[in-house]
Amino acid sequence: MKDLPKVKGELLENYNLANFTRFKTGGQAEVFFSPKDKKDLIDFLKHAPKDMPIHILGFGSNVLIRDGILNGITIRLQSEAFNNIEIAKDDDCKVVCGAFASNIALSKFAMENKIKGFEFLFGIPGSIGGAILTNAGCFKAEVKDILVEIEVVNKLNGEVKIIPVSECGLVYRDSSISPDYIITSVVLKGEVGDSKQIQEKMDKILKEKDTAQPTYTKTAGSTFKNPEGHSAWKLIKDAGCQGLKLGGAIISPLHANFIINESEATSADIEELAEKVRYAVYEKFGIMLEYEIKIIGSRKVENP
Repeated sequence: MKDLPKVKGELLENYNLANFTRFKTGGQAEVFFSPKDKKDLIDFLKHAPKDMPIHILGFGSNVLIRDGILNGITIRLQSEAFNNIEIAKDDDCKVVCGAFASNIALSKFAMENKIKGFEFLFGIPGSIGGAILTNAGCFKAEVKDILVEIEVVNKLNGEVKIIPVSECGLVYRDSSISPDYIITSVVLKGEVGDSKQIQEKMDKILKEKDTAQPTYTKTAGSTFKNPEGHSAWKLIKDAGCQGLKLGGAIISPLHANFIINESEATSADIEELAEKVRYAVYEKFGIMLEYEIKIIGSRKVENP
């Protein structure tokens, strides 16, 4: 810590990260930094040791943090400076927000301001920054449909850059945004709509989601991407894995592409169960499922 620059936000050692993930599992960050604002983030990055890796953690809605130490610096943009939402000055259908703004809050804000096109975000837990990195989507809509541009800060030198959506490389559940960039703010654009109709669509999305997915459980959402021409959940189900358990983790009986922390699961339980599913699907269909969730950190080393 003595080699780290002074900050205005929080800077902590050996910080437990489990409560920052939807799985409620995971180990400790070697160093945890929550900047007070963008200037605090930039100043820190300019003077931070260049040999320490930097990880960005949002709502933890699409991540599995392993049970060991997460080496380096974990940054979480959780202050008010990064979750503001407002209408752009040049366009009533444009929304400007911090990267830590929640997708659900964004959809509600758009509805209240009679902007349509944001409804699908109501079905995606997490922050808009994370949603952009994976081009998150549901109900036949994706982030790329409404994204205008992002503001990023370079991890290596603190430089700020604006990147238009055309240069973000947004494709199915992925993007070409450099891992050296931290998204700090976002500009999104919808269309003029009717608040009542928008709310009705959001209600429908929530109802369909609650019916088909284990919404109110400790889960990180869809574990695997859909292979081209296939649905991951069907491959998993047909491979006989639905309801499969390992330790405190279980493949959801409601939706086979969801893993649930059912009873004090560890990240190791969840990862091992996911790997069992991958190889079961591969053995039966010759298809190796690709992770949609992001797995980071190191495995916990048990005492001999």
